[in-house]
Amino acid sequence: MSWSQWVSCLLSACLIVACRSAPRMQLLGETTRLPQHAPSPRESAVFDGQTVRLRGARGETLGLQLRLADGREREARLELPFEAARTSSFVVRSLEVTATSTSMYGPSAGPGVYPDVLVPSSGTGPVRCTRLAYFDVAIPSSAQPGRYSGSLQVDDRTVPVTLEVSSAAIDLSEDPLVWVFYLPVEIARAHGLQDDDGPALIEREAVYHQLFREHGAFLAADLRPARFEVRRRFVQNVKYWPVAVDTSSDEAIAADVRSWLELFRDSNVTPFAIPVDEPRSLSEKQRARHIAEVIGRAGGGRPAFLRAVTDAQSAVYGDSMDLFFSPANIPAAAQVGQARGQRFWTYNGRPPAAGSMILDTDGIALRTWGWIAERYGVELWYAWEGLYFSDRYNRGGATDVLRDPITFDERSRGGSDFGNGDGLLAYPGPLPSLRLKALRRGLQDRLLLRKLAACGGAEKARRIVRRVVPQALGEASEKPSWSIEELGWERARYEVLDAIERDCHGQAAVAR
Repeated sequence: MSWSQWVSCLLSACLIVACRSAPRMQLLGETTRLPQHAPSPRESAVFDGQTVRLRGARGETLGLQLRLADGREREARLELPFEAARTSSFVVRSLEVTATSTSMYGPSAGPGVYPDVLVPSSGTGPVRCTRLAYFDVAIPSSAQPGRYSGSLQVDDRTVPVTLEVSSAAIDLSEDPLVWVFYLPVEIARAHGLQDDDGPALIEREAVYHQLFREHGAFLAADLRPARFEVRRRFVQNVKYWPVAVDTSSDEAIAADVRSWLELFRDSNVTPFAIPVDEPRSLSEKQRARHIAEVIGRAGGGRPAFLRAVTDAQSAVYGDSMDLFFSPANIPAAAQVGQARGQRFWTYNGRPPAAGSMILDTDGIALRTWGWIAERYGVELWYAWEGLYFSDRYNRGGATDVLRDPITFDERSRGGSDFGNGDGLLAYPGPLPSLRLKALRRGLQDRLLLRKLAACGGAEKARRIVRRVVPQALGEASEKPSWSIEELGWERARYEVLDAIERDCHGQAAVAR
């Protein structure tokens, strides 16, 4: 037998053993996302083989996945007392990845059929599934702390479910961390509407805005003043809002700056503009500086109108920039620049700096964003796109995103990089993704950490977050410093909840 044949046989044998030892039915949280062919982990953070045990704060939404190994269709229903939780069920659709995302996004988990699209189950009946079903368990802010009993019915098997509601309370809608960029034209095209800022489009956009707010993020398009007016209603419970300026001339820049200052006058929200995105050449950086200086002469600049660039801090910008988006800045450059009133935020993610948005990566990836933001004091995290339904950056047309996993593909214009699910956190409908649920999980973890810190447990919170994410962003080493196994992250979350119950002496009951 040749070496390659021996290795092939060994791998096949290992896979057979793994499949035999893997549970035929497993219950997992929302941040274990495996390709269809992968066996379920034997150990779960929420299921011991007999009972599902859930635990969360008031105002928190927990995710629960039912994973089946035999491919036989079943009916599943999750029931909990209404005063303790509102349950929602989803059919899970998958996309087949044959060409793995390139190294621009970090390591790929390989080819396979990846679950991601969540289709709400109609009515209050059971959800039918063959491999996966997903449930949201939303604990209302009015729930009384304590333990509640329920059940998960899978065909004729009844699995007991307990839900422990903590005295802690969080509000995910307040001051969202993640800004998700989108363009109205993508929603218009997906729903057969005109990109005309008319009532039909605005109402449809509002549904997408609501979905992202429910997951701890906010949608925002950096539009010119005239298009912003009809979308002012979306500017709620945020500190910052992206805007656009006409860069065709210095006069046009100045006119837009004056308009924005007037539009945000007497507002608690600060507008910011990124006129030159990812400047790479010296001439592009110099142009970004020139525009920033014109904005400053027109009355912009910190603190009323922030001039931003998606780049690391550099001497070429002088003091013209108020805001830098780059993981490379944090923490070293930020510690120096913040003393001058500059802000340092980050965007997107690529291991080992942060988890990636792509489809063919581990389920923990987007959970890391909330923890990393808390670890380094990041005030805003920019996701470059969330509704990238057409590959317009590469002169491509509409993508059939419910079937074709490749959303961003530079090969169409002579490049080499492409990504599965890049820029796509929700599907047309809108339909949420499992990746959006993972993002929400991390953002809720961040709020729990902040809750602990606010009631006297700052040092405890700091120790937990540094243990879970030892290094990231600009001080990351060659490999990600965090675990990609859900179990450890959930144990850390339980540790935070325990500390809140033990140390906060009733203060945990305050949501804000």
